[in-house]
Amino acid sequence: MILLQPMTKRMSTSSHLVILVVLLRLQSSNSRSWLDCINTSKLENDGMPRVGKRHNATTSSLSSDAAITIAQMSGNIGTSTTSEDTEIVIHGATTTLFEEVDPFRVTDSPSTVPSYSSSPPTLSPSASPTITPLPTTEKPTRLPTLPPTFQTGKNEPLNPKPGYFNYDMNSDYGPHRWKRVDVEDDFFHTFDLKAEDTNNCGSGDHQSPIDVCTKPRGNCKETHEMRPKSGDYKMDGELITKQILPSKLRLVMAPRTGDEPDPPQVDFSSNGRGIIDMTNIDFKFPSEHTVCGSKFDGEMQYYMYHPGRERFVAVSFFLEASPTNPTNEHLQEVIDAFRTVFIKDKSLCAEKQRLENYAQGFVSPANRKLHGEENKTLDSIEDDGELWNTTTIESNEDREYQRRLALKWHPFHPDIQKTIHFWGYHGSFTEPPCTDDIVDWKIMDVPTPISTKQLAQLKQLLFNHVDKNCERTSVHNSDGSVARPTQETSKYYKCTRDDYVSDEERGVCGDLGCINPFGEGLNPYYPPIVDVTGPPTRAPST
Repeated sequence: MILLQPMTKRMSTSSHLVILVVLLRLQSSNSRSWLDCINTSKLENDGMPRVGKRHNATTSSLSSDAAITIAQMSGNIGTSTTSEDTEIVIHGATTTLFEEVDPFRVTDSPSTVPSYSSSPPTLSPSASPTITPLPTTEKPTRLPTLPPTFQTGKNEPLNPKPGYFNYDMNSDYGPHRWKRVDVEDDFFHTFDLKAEDTNNCGSGDHQSPIDVCTKPRGNCKETHEMRPKSGDYKMDGELITKQILPSKLRLVMAPRTGDEPDPPQVDFSSNGRGIIDMTNIDFKFPSEHTVCGSKFDGEMQYYMYHPGRERFVAVSFFLEASPTNPTNEHLQEVIDAFRTVFIKDKSLCAEKQRLENYAQGFVSPANRKLHGEENKTLDSIEDDGELWNTTTIESNEDREYQRRLALKWHPFHPDIQKTIHFWGYHGSFTEPPCTDDIVDWKIMDVPTPISTKQLAQLKQLLFNHVDKNCERTSVHNSDGSVARPTQETSKYYKCTRDDYVSDEERGVCGDLGCINPFGEGLNPYYPPIVDVTGPPTRAPST
């Protein structure tokens, strides 16, 4: 008879009954193990640790004394009988039948359920990761990223039109590949040019833009300041065409057809040689030319064509935005004019979408007013209402806006031109076909101040523009740039007050100028971007 060792811990009656049934089965069936008493096939796939078939349990006859022993263990009988434990092998270790079995002991083969770690959690983070992180396809940025204030570019067209180019340095159409661009309908080549009609973007000869600084290598040959005339063109008239192009904002001046009306004109003393008409003004962001390596927020490039010399003269004004700058009211007239084009093109896009939806049965003619066909506000057109402080078409502010556009616009208004001195050199167009040595550049040495809001407006007009087919047109890169990188520096010169004084100063004090050049009745003084020292034989500018 197998005697059961009394347990020190009290067991429940139900547990005793289960053990009793097992022992009785052992006696009646002459089984050698408790496993022989049950159907083990039902336990094979239950996910629990398994007891092996081999064991060293001692086999002996089982009588009704087992019930007495169990009763004694349950506390019903006060005495207990000492006997040998029934032993079996579980997980390779010998244990008694009534010893609590640890189901998480190491098994000879992997278990079908996960086991817990033998190492307790640490109070502080470990020095190295405990798991391998998933791979990432994103490269880390040098600085924290910020939400873009404008569309960050678009994918290249699958079948770009001839002449397509962009400003993405990694693109097949970027600045390093411009020499392959086939430009057929370039605006400048509608003029009679002395240069050959070829692509010079990869030539490296007399290319623009360049960096100018404090040590020019050439001499200024100007004998008086530029003498501009505003002309008769109005910003809202048909004689000034406003264009939002992929790489720039452009004002195109209609060529003169007789004595009147006059386009804007400039009288140059040297390489312009006489009064020549303005052809166009381009707006670039940021600046293409740099000063001692520094860029400005934007650049206005005034082009004049000299038919006798078959060359262009380009006068460049840097745009400098600052939170402390007030609104440049004269330049705002230009911004308002481009805004009209922006709204018109977006309206044509919206109309195109409405017609497409109508054709598909989505919009009924009776509901077309609900989609903004009439009485639309500018808020529904602009991407950023706060940027424009927009109101309805019939507002007082819009009537003032229309009044400003009806005025004659002077490109050299005092709000724009703050200086009469400049850097000069012989260069090229800054876009394909980059025709070399065809432009006489004059880069003014005091920037034009604008407000930060105006800069944001100009960028929005260019970078967020959509055409009548609802296609975004801008070719700016991810940095928000439509500026060609600077090219190998050409020989440049710098005109200073040592070369000529202002016409106002001449009228007061003669050709040599006044002792105090910025006194009462004279032009106000604006400090140049940098103080420039001329060639070795020249004195520093004052």
